[in-house]
Amino acid sequence: MKRITLEQQAGVIDDWKRRNGISDRDYVPVIGGLRRTASKRGLLRAIATDAAKHGHAPVFPAKF
Repeated sequence: MKRITLEQQAGVIDDWKRRNGISDRDYVPVIGGLRRTASKRGLLRAIATDAAKHGHAPVFPAKF
């Protein structure tokens, strides 16, 4: 096993983000939901609706 420091790992992540044109902490893609069950879709839709009602973005942004 190769051991690296947290600073080295941060450098690897920064290099990857720079190569892929990603900034800040917004580098986790939203899952497409192709295999999502109907009940999970309903739950995510309810979360999004409730967040919109309160003027917030959903905690779990998702494609239904």
